[in-house]
Amino acid sequence: MSNEWSSPFWDVIEPIETCLIGWCFPCGLYGRATERLRDPTLKDGNYINSNCCLFVLSSYCGLHWVLLMMKRAELREKFGIRGSVGEDCILSCCCPCCVLVQQEKELDAQAAFLQAGPGYQAPAAMEYPQK
Repeated sequence: MSNEWSSPFWDVIEPIETCLIGWCFPCGLYGRATERLRDPTLKDGNYINSNCCLFVLSSYCGLHWVLLMMKRAELREKFGIRGSVGEDCILSCCCPCCVLVQQEKELDAQAAFLQAGPGYQAPAAMEYPQK
C-alpha cells in the first residue's frame, strides 16, 4: 500500500458504526485495534480484552493518549505510513477518538489488501537443467 493513511485524519464520520464506537466506547475500539494490529488479517476482533482494560485504567490517570501515541507509531511503522512521533503525540493528545477511528479504518484497509493477495504474478522463466 502507499505511504499515506488510507483515510484522512478528520474523516471520522464514515462508517457511522466505527465513529459511534470510537466516541462512545473508545477503550473497546483500542482493544480491538490492538488485537488486529497483532494479526492484520483478522477481520473482527474482540472489543473487551486486556488492552481495553489498560486503556480504561490509563484514562483515569489522564494518560490514555500515551497508549494511543505508541499504538499509532507502531501501526505507522508496521505498514510504512509516513509521519512522526511528534505528530502522533499531538493528535493522540488533542483528538484521541479521531485517532482511534483512523486506526480502525487503516486496519480495515490493510486487512482488505492482505486478503486480496499480491495479485497476478508472471510465471518464472523456464530453465533447462545444465549438463
